[in-house]
Amino acid sequence: MTAPSGHEVRSAKTRAQLIEAAIDVIGAVGYEGASTRAITQAAKTPLSAIPYHFGGKGELYMAAAQMIAEYARERFGEVIHILDAPASGSESEAFEKALLHLLHIILSNAEPHSWTSFVARCAYENDEAFSLIHKQAIEPMLQRLVEAVTAFSSGDIGIAAARLRINAVVTAIFSFRFLRGVMIRGMDWENLQDDGAAQLEKMISDLCRSSFLPVRPAT
Repeated sequence: MTAPSGHEVRSAKTRAQLIEAAIDVIGAVGYEGASTRAITQAAKTPLSAIPYHFGGKGELYMAAAQMIAEYARERFGEVIHILDAPASGSESEAFEKALLHLLHIILSNAEPHSWTSFVARCAYENDEAFSLIHKQAIEPMLQRLVEAVTAFSSGDIGIAAARLRINAVVTAIFSFRFLRGVMIRGMDWENLQDDGAAQLEKMISDLCRSSFLPVRPAT
C-alpha cells in the first residue's frame, strides 16, 4: 500500500472539518436554518469546499448522519454483544445487563453535545438522515432485544406486544439524554449521572423482572 499523498490528506481533513461543522451548525439551528456559508465559516474552509467534496448541503447532511450512524452502531453493538454472548448467568440476566449497558451509554454523554442536538433535530423531523441512523444503528439493536424478550417470555407476549414494549423502554432510556431536563427537574436532581444513575438502574432492573418485560419470574 502506498502512503496517501499530501492532497489526499488535506482533502480528508477538509471533509472531516466540514462534517464536524455541519453537525455543530445543524445541531444549533436545524437543517433549514444552516446556510452553507455558516457551515464553511465554522469549518474554516472556502465556500466552494462543500460542492467540491460533497456536491451540496444535502449530501453533507447525510455524510454527517452517516458518521454518527457508524459510531452509534458500534456503541449499540455492545448491547447486542451482551445478548449474543452472555458472560455468565442466564440469558434473561444478560437481557437485563444489556438494557443497563444501554442506559450507561446514554448517561455517559461521551459524545459532543452537538451530536445530541443534531440527532434530536433529525429525529424530530423524522427525515432521511434519521432514517439512516435508525436503520444502521438503532434498528438492529431493537430487533435483537425484541427477539430476546420474545424468547425469554416463553410466549407470554407476542411479537407485536414485545416490539411495542421494547420500543417504549428504549425510547424512555434515550429520553434521559434528549429530554434530561424533564427528569432532572421532576426529581429535583443536580444531574442524572451523579444523582439519578443508581435509581434509574434499579428502575430498569425492576422493569425487567416485572410482567411488562417477563424475561423471568417476578421476584
